[in-house]
Amino acid sequence: GGAGPLHAVAVAREIGIRKVIIPQAPGMFSAFGMLFSDLRYDFVRTWLCRLEDASFRHMETIYRALEAQGRAAIAGTSVKPQKIAFKRAADMRDVGQEHAVTVDIPLAVFTRRDGKAIKRLFDQMHELRYGTCAPAEPAEIVSLRSTVSGVMRKPPQPKIKRGRAAPPKTAFAGKRPVNLGERGGFRSTPTYRRAELAAGNKIKGPALIEEHASTTVLMSGDVLTVDPLGNLLIAVAGAR
Repeated sequence: GGAGPLHAVAVAREIGIRKVIIPQAPGMFSAFGMLFSDLRYDFVRTWLCRLEDASFRHMETIYRALEAQGRAAIAGTSVKPQKIAFKRAADMRDVGQEHAVTVDIPLAVFTRRDGKAIKRLFDQMHELRYGTCAPAEPAEIVSLRSTVSGVMRKPPQPKIKRGRAAPPKTAFAGKRPVNLGERGGFRSTPTYRRAELAAGNKIKGPALIEEHASTTVLMSGDVLTVDPLGNLLIAVAGAR
């Protein structure tokens, strides 16, 4: 939210993040996200079956039933999406294991009826999740999942005016004493008005960027670049 930009680069340094993005009006970013979200319905059906015994025809019947539920749910809303999209997945595990991982399965796999491809996808996800996999061991499906999305038309995102690397004079709001927790305690720190920044402007920390309901803090060595949509892209110094 609005307080995030105060702490973002400090947290990034601590956990090794090298880039921070501060969106326009960060205090309203959740509302912004809602405007750009699609309708989404997730359905799951328990279906315990060894992969080697799994019938693609049976799976297709279950997935189509779940997708029909999704179509009906979208049709029952008060909005009309541009299109409806489908994603399929399965909860899978090695035979004898207790916990399952969710594996996304491209629709093309069902067209080819390629059970070996499902096993490879499962092994890849298992290795990603646990650092190991067992390609020679049998796997089983625990449940089938379907995501049905109503893809919505997105609001336009206006671009801001283009500028040079140096921020315009109107953006500079003077200096103020700031303690960033760095050696030396309080130091005179330049402050900028975000609303006056242009695309392509660069600011090197330490610095403050002020806007309504939020302040972005740059620590020593951080470099901020303004992108064409007005986002603040911060290269965090010292992050490993």
